[in-house]
Order: sequence, then structure tokens, then C-alpha cells
Amino acid sequence: MTSDGLTRRATLQTIAAVAGIAGAAVATAVPAEAAVEASARDTDYLPEGADRLRSFYRALADIRRRRGAKKAPMILTKPGQWDTEAMDLILAYGGKQKHVFDTTDIAGTWLTQIRNTMNAEAFALGHPNFLMVATPHGPAQYSLYSQAAWEKYDLASLTDGAFKRNTLIKDPKVTKAQVKDIEDPTGLYSDTLGNYIPVLQKRGVVFCACHNAVWELAGTLISKGVNPDNRSQGALTADLTNTLIDGVVLTPGNEAIVGLLERAGFSYSFAA
Repeated sequence: MTSDGLTRRATLQTIAAVAGIAGAAVATAVPAEAAVEASARDTDYLPEGADRLRSFYRALADIRRRRGAKKAPMILTKPGQWDTEAMDLILAYGGKQKHVFDTTDIAGTWLTQIRNTMNAEAFALGHPNFLMVATPHGPAQYSLYSQAAWEKYDLASLTDGAFKRNTLIKDPKVTKAQVKDIEDPTGLYSDTLGNYIPVLQKRGVVFCACHNAVWELAGTLISKGVNPDNRSQGALTADLTNTLIDGVVLTPGNEAIVGLLERAGFSYSFAA
């Protein structure tokens, strides 16, 4: 068997194990081309008793993401064009405590609402294996691009003055003591440390990027003359995709994925 075949087989076995069911249904996917930074795969802020979520978190970190393309089509039509295997793993997650959170407003309260929901599920309701998936699109998806992309494409100018840089991807240091102290008003579970995307990722939140939103952003940048490399829309879409921060799962369209998640048992919220 080829190394690609071994990778695929291992992924299918992991999906079934994490889902806690036999014969998990998955789509055929082309092995991805660039790895997510997995150096922190064993560093998490998960609560005690989160064995299933921790297994999922580590398996997701080990799945390679499709990055490095030079051009992207307007509509993705083949599973290997997005992060198919990562999406398969999410859809196969077992248990009833799982939720998808949708938003379009980068400057809204969505990260606070995600944090508060995580806090309530884990500590008030006793669901340490609760899985949260965030599907920002439109302007909210700007939060998933690196600071280098913000600077290159002047994304701050598209936020109506709400941001000068992408402060939402700050990754403050969190100590082991802060992970254990759920009542610290300036700790991990507060708005002081808890409203950053990398922090929420380490709590098990999965952030998905919408290909349609990337394509539309590329078109907006071209229309505004913010295209320093004079790329076509397809090439600019690929370049933007390649700047998504570590851990993000690329989907063919977040609204379509929301429907898949709901059919897979995820409940739904939208933050205006």
C-alpha cells in the first residue's frame, strides 16, 4: 500500500475511534499538501474528563490541511479541494453535546458567546466532551487570516475602523493553575484571556473557513485595487487560503457545512 493509502487508512480508523461508532461514513479525499503546525497538539486547555474531546483534538491536529495551491476555482467540486478529512472527523464526532456557532460580524460578541457556552457546557452542565464548531463567514472570517495577510491586503480597512490589526489571533500564555481555576475573573474562562481564537482552539473549539467567503474577499480586494501581486481572482483566492491560521478547517462553503452539521446532530446558534 502506498504512503497515501496508509495515511487515508489511519485517518479512517481515527474517525471511527473518535466517533465511538463502527463504520463511520466518510467521503473520498485526496491527501493534503501542507501540514498544520502540530507542535502544540499535546498542549490543550481541556477540562478533566474530556477524554473523547482530547482524542478528537489531537487527531484533528494531526490531519494535514490542504494549503499551498497556486490557484482555486470559484466553486469547489471535488472533496480533495478542501480539508475533507478534517471535516469527516468533525461530522463523525460521537455524543449528543455538540454545537455549531455561526456569525458574520467580526466586531460582534461571537467569541464571548462561544466562551460562555463552553464554560456553561463544561462546568455547569457537566459536559466536558462538548464540541463547539465555529463557522464565521463574511467579514467575521477576516479573523482567521494571519497578521501578514492583514498587512499585505489591508484587511483592517474592511472592518469599518473596528480593528487596526488582527488582535483576535493573539495567543496569551495560560498557566496550568489558570486552566484549573474556573473562577479567576482575569483567567482562561474570562474575557481577559478567553476571547482569543488560539485560546479557544486549545479548549477544543474548531474554526472553519468558508471557501466562498475567501473567493468573495479576493473579488473585493481586486475591485478596490488591493492586489499587490496583480493576481487573478483564483490565484488571489489561493493565496488568501494559504494564509489561514493554524488549525483552521477549510470548507467548500460554511453555510452548506452548517446544514451537514445539523443533520449530524449539532445544535445551532447565530450571533448577530
